[in-house]
Amino acid sequence: MSLSLLPRLLSHFLPDFKRFFYEQFPSAPLSLSGSSAPLPPISPKLISSLSIAVILVGNSSEVTLGAGLEKEDFLHIPYPPKVEVVTMNETDPKSIINRICAQMTRNSLQGVVFGDDTDQEAIAQILDFISAQTHIPILGIRGGSSMVMAAKDDHSMFFQFGPSIEQQASVMLNIMEEYDWYIFSIVTTYYPGYQDFINKVRSTIENSFVGWELEEVILLDMSVDDGDSKIQNQMKKLQSPVILLYCTKEEATTIFEVAHSVGLTGYGYTWIVPSLVAGDADHVPSVFPIGLISVSYDEWDYNIEARVRDAVAVIATATSTMMLDRGPHTLLKSSCLGTPDKKGSSTKHIINRIKSLV
Repeated sequence: MSLSLLPRLLSHFLPDFKRFFYEQFPSAPLSLSGSSAPLPPISPKLISSLSIAVILVGNSSEVTLGAGLEKEDFLHIPYPPKVEVVTMNETDPKSIINRICAQMTRNSLQGVVFGDDTDQEAIAQILDFISAQTHIPILGIRGGSSMVMAAKDDHSMFFQFGPSIEQQASVMLNIMEEYDWYIFSIVTTYYPGYQDFINKVRSTIENSFVGWELEEVILLDMSVDDGDSKIQNQMKKLQSPVILLYCTKEEATTIFEVAHSVGLTGYGYTWIVPSLVAGDADHVPSVFPIGLISVSYDEWDYNIEARVRDAVAVIATATSTMMLDRGPHTLLKSSCLGTPDKKGSSTKHIINRIKSLV
């Protein structure tokens, strides 16, 4: 990941947008008058009405740096929006919902950029819920908000800067191939995305010239009573030197405790996990085995300041391009008050624009 995604995003933006527009709206007018003449440039008054909220959660130095961004940091965007950067410490659902709704009440927002310094995957679920209910685009750029969800609400416009489950599975297999670790097993819980993870691993090894040997695929039910005893019995089946684990960080704590009790965390065993399990590398549970390998997003090469700038640019460029092609009447008007209007073509339009960028 380069320091800034923006040049690459914008180089593909307009061609992709035009192609999508003609595929989805072949008979739609390109201007308010219904003629095929191009729209005039967006008026300064309309540009000044574009507003994006940046919400950063936590007390880390990274969050502090992100919170220090000024208006001048967004002048590289073709149509610079009004950007308000706010910080908060609370990560509970009520506080996050109240803060986003307060920003939407104060300003007519075209989108929200959200970053945090936690490893709470529940934050992503909260943001997905808010977007589904209000139809506002939300980009999760760091921490729990960027822990990629396997399945989002059909009405959500929540997007994330982070590697997909399939991408992480591919990286894990690449690591194993590099070290000739061809014999392995998979352990997962029923956390959403486990099927995608298993399917990606299976499809990759089945279409590979490498002599992979997948010995066991074990699904653990973490919700049952006396779960540790059942997990222990299941994990006794494992004999593979390499084990891929897909679950949450909280679930991993229990799994590794049981794995240790049956001798699966010592010499001769290597565990590889996606970023969902490792979470914040500065706060690793003591029960996690020494030598645990985790797929990690490139925090050191793509800092929060760059992520905020790129995320704001994604929303601003999607919105301004939509207005240029279809007119200012297509501006999204999201609200926490009452039931939002049924998503129309404008909402679908910007969903696809943002999907092509993140």
